[in-house]
Amino acid sequence: MKDKILSFFVVWFVILVINQVFIFGACFAPYCLLAALPHTGFLALLCTYFVSKKAPDCNEENIPSFESIKQSIGKTPVKQPRTVKIKTHQPSTENLSKKDPLKEKGDRYEKYIGGEFEKKGDLVIYNGFIRGYKDQGVDIVSIRPACKTINLVQCKNWTSMRMTLEHVQDIYLKLNNYNFDCLNLSSKAINTHRADSKNNDATKNILFNTKTNLATYNIRKTLYIASEKVVNLEVGPYLTMMSPTIFKFKDMKIVMKSSSTNL
Repeated sequence: MKDKILSFFVVWFVILVINQVFIFGACFAPYCLLAALPHTGFLALLCTYFVSKKAPDCNEENIPSFESIKQSIGKTPVKQPRTVKIKTHQPSTENLSKKDPLKEKGDRYEKYIGGEFEKKGDLVIYNGFIRGYKDQGVDIVSIRPACKTINLVQCKNWTSMRMTLEHVQDIYLKLNNYNFDCLNLSSKAINTHRADSKNNDATKNILFNTKTNLATYNIRKTLYIASEKVVNLEVGPYLTMMSPTIFKFKDMKIVMKSSSTNL
């Protein structure tokens, strides 16, 4: 019980700070804090309650720890020049010896996020690895036939580059306009990149059934970010907080999830 009470006040404190920064323009005056106490306290109560419950099988993921947010409070992120993650499909022999650290960093994060879905039993299509530039902005397509759910995923392993409202809007449009051409891929191409490979016939059946009954599937859109520190404050007013590390932009979830490995 003591742990739960302590967790409640820690979550309340974190939410209160985030609320003041995003909603009240970093106002920490007593009258601002008093105005924020009721609704932040209610949110803290909800977060503490849901974090303590075991997530059902059809949930996208367990709610991550809010420890990383506490560590980032008070730190002023530094703007870095914009970088572009370059994906290549079937690189030439000349380029094999040239390593792109940024691309490798992004690829590792996509593998990590895809692996989390594979652990749940999903058929994971690593669309970015297979299609390269033609992935239409969708890095991962995760199919969960038992729950009639498809999750379209974009991954950003950014740790210093600032994510602006323009970035979020662009990612949302790409996920929202995806045409599901991944369902036309061969089972062999899909299984090549999976850690938990299914036999080709099983993969073919899932692809066929999903394509045939696509209209009955619940389509989810999710943006995974490796660090909450990269989100520009201007994005705050357009987000709805669902938990300390999960936000929503329209009907797209933004999940701040760092890998347990060194990315």
